[in-house]
Amino acid sequence: MIINVFENYKEALNLGPISLTRPVFNLRCGAFTYLERIQNIFPESEINLFVRNELSELTRSKFDDFGVNTEPLSKGIWLLASVVWEKSMIEKIVDLHQSLYLCGGKIIGANISEEDSNQWAKDGFDDSILTNENLKQVELPAKSMTYLWDCINENEHIIKMDSAQFGLGQVHSERGEAVYMDCKENIYIGSNTVIQSGVVLDANAGPIIIKDNTTVMACSYLEGPLVIDNDCLIKAGSKIYGGTSIGPGCKIGGEVTESIFQGRSNKQHDGFIGHAYMGEWVNLGAGTNNSDLKNNYTTVTVNVNGNVIDSGSLFAGLFMGDHSKSGINTMFNTGTSIGVGCNVVGAGFPPKNVPSFSWVVNGKIRNYDYKKFLKTARIVKERRNLSISPEEKYLFQAIFNGTDS
Repeated sequence: MIINVFENYKEALNLGPISLTRPVFNLRCGAFTYLERIQNIFPESEINLFVRNELSELTRSKFDDFGVNTEPLSKGIWLLASVVWEKSMIEKIVDLHQSLYLCGGKIIGANISEEDSNQWAKDGFDDSILTNENLKQVELPAKSMTYLWDCINENEHIIKMDSAQFGLGQVHSERGEAVYMDCKENIYIGSNTVIQSGVVLDANAGPIIIKDNTTVMACSYLEGPLVIDNDCLIKAGSKIYGGTSIGPGCKIGGEVTESIFQGRSNKQHDGFIGHAYMGEWVNLGAGTNNSDLKNNYTTVTVNVNGNVIDSGSLFAGLFMGDHSKSGINTMFNTGTSIGVGCNVVGAGFPPKNVPSFSWVVNGKIRNYDYKKFLKTARIVKERRNLSISPEEKYLFQAIFNGTDS
């Protein structure tokens, strides 16, 4: 089977700031990224990836086993990158040719001719193809993520769905004394993972999945539904509540609830993070907190891609792009969006919308010197024995050039 995973170019940035530096299919939700979930369903399939032009080279460098923006277009079905795909849904698309599949009026899949595919790609996979009278339109119920808070609000349900991919009830790791596992049959712990003494794993409300090579330090409380990926460190006395997904290589402490960490980010100290989505290489200083509920209990608005959007949710916290940092005791208001490569320090709440490559001191925004950013980013990655690739530099420069002055 040939599967073409595509971004809707106009809507992809609605998942910013996380989608500024990666294709939508590489965002994390549940126990996997969107692409990993498709691979798990059909591991033998040939998968092609179609992304925004500014991400082409970076995507080729990171996904070299896939075709990226291939021309001429391959045969096969089309799957929108931001959908939580299930096997039965994909099989429906395979079975019905010359059809578009919609969820709430948005195209999420297609099984169409190469000629129609080529034209659709030229249009950036937008909705103009709906005017094609030769294509049948089929409504397909699905979880399609339009904004980051959609990922957060659905995360606990998707963790439960993804838990079928793990051997729940299996513990392949070392455990210290007096580790308490409530609802043990709902817990999976991978190999070379260490659970120190006094840890409580409460899986009554949903599964707890802790993958390989992770350490959970003493006296931590972990509540399901929860996923902690490979190579993580959970600091002593942490409180991590349900609906949370922590990507690989993170170091997490303090209190976290209903949040997603894309990976390789640090929140090592006390402080509260809730209903938040954090990118990669983020570092939160000691005592960093975010609000996720307004005092008047009204829905939270968020600045998304230049527009103020009502989330429709009472709970929405912090959205922080890759390589952004906060100083000690930083406070973030509900629905705050921090772009890529930002540094936020000082007293009081910073603005709710901080453009990429900004330096925020005591609420005042100025541009971050790009060379200084790049120097810091290089140091951060070298601490993990990694380097900044030419493709990353190209993308950072493109984002910097587009940053509002």
